Amino acid sequence: MALLDVKHLVTEFHTQDGVVHAVNDVSFTVNSGELVALVGESGCGKTVSSLSVMRLIPEPPGKIASGEIMFDGVNLLRLPKDEMRKIRGCKISMIFQEPMTSLNPVLTIGRQLTESIMLHKGMKKKDAMDEAANLLQKVGIPQADKRLKSYPHHFSGGMRQRVMIAMAISCQPKLIIADEPTTAVDVTIQAQLLELLKGIVKDLNSALILITHNLGVVARYAHRVYVMYAGRVVEYGTSVDIFHNPLHPYTVGLLGSVPRLDEPRKMRLRSIEGQPPDLICPPSGCAFAARCNYFIKGECDVMKFRMVEMTPGHFTSCLVAINGEKPWQKTTS
Repeated sequence: MALLDVKHLVTEFHTQDGVVHAVNDVSFTVNSGELVALVGESGCGKTVSSLSVMRLIPEPPGKIASGEIMFDGVNLLRLPKDEMRKIRGCKISMIFQEPMTSLNPVLTIGRQLTESIMLHKGMKKKDAMDEAANLLQKVGIPQADKRLKSYPHHFSGGMRQRVMIAMAISCQPKLIIADEPTTAVDVTIQAQLLELLKGIVKDLNSALILITHNLGVVARYAHRVYVMYAGRVVEYGTSVDIFHNPLHPYTVGLLGSVPRLDEPRKMRLRSIEGQPPDLICPPSGCAFAARCNYFIKGECDVMKFRMVEMTPGHFTSCLVAINGEKPWQKTTS
C-alpha cells in the first residue's frame, strides 16, 4: 500500500471573475522511501496540490471540491481540523518555497524550532531546546547553541533554508513536501541542500515530494516524475521513462528548454510558444492543444481527458502518443 495516495483531487478558487480550476482531477502516489517529483510551469497546480495534501488551502476563496487524499490508510479530507493538526508538522511536514516569508521575523530560531517539538513530542522547554540544537547541527549550521538565539534576518538565504529543513524533520515525519527548496540560493548551496535532504530522507526512511522547475535536479534525485500542466497530470513514469522516452509534447518542450552538456555549445534552447490556458474557462479538449506542434484538428481539441499506460508504469494523456506515434523524436533526434 502506498504511503500517500491522492485520487481525483479537485481544488478550486472562487473569485470575482469566476471559479479557477487550479487542480482538476489530479491523482498521484508516493511510496515509503521514495522521492517523487512534481514538475511543470508556474501556475500548473504543483503547489496547490501539495497545500491540498496539507489541508492548508485558504477557505474562502479556496475549496477542496472533491477527491481523496489517503495517507497511511486514512483519508485526510475526512479528518476533523484538530486531528489534522496532529498530523500536519508531525507525520507530514512541508518545506516552503521562500523561508524569509515562512519564518516569523520577530521570533528567535529557537522559539520557532521548539514549538512543534513541544507540541507533538510533549517535551519540556529545556529538552526541546537541546533537540533544536541537535537539529541545527544535523543540517550543517555551526555553533547551534548560539544560533538558537538568532532571528531569521541574521541568517543567509541558504542558512534560512537549512532552518526550514530542520523544522520539517523535527518530528521525524513519514512524508516531507519540499516546495522549490532551492529557488532562492545559488547553485553550490542548491547541491548541498539537496544532498542534505536526500541523506535525511534515507536516514528517516521517509518519503519526499519535490516540487521544482529544475529538471537537472529531477534527473539526479527523483525515482518517479509527474508532469503537470493546467491543473492536471499529463504524463508520469520513472525518471528514466520521462527523460529518455517522453510521451507528451509538453514534456518534450520542458526537456528541450534545458541546456545539455552533450549538445553543441551553439545549440539554441527551444521554447514552448504561447501561454497556458485560462483556468477559469479551461478548453474542452487537450489543454496543451493551442501550443502543440503535433495538434490534430478535430481530435485533440474535442478529446476527453484520460491517462493511458503505454509501457508498465509510464502513462500519458497525449492522443498522438496513444495512437502509437512519436513525431517529436524525429524533431529532437
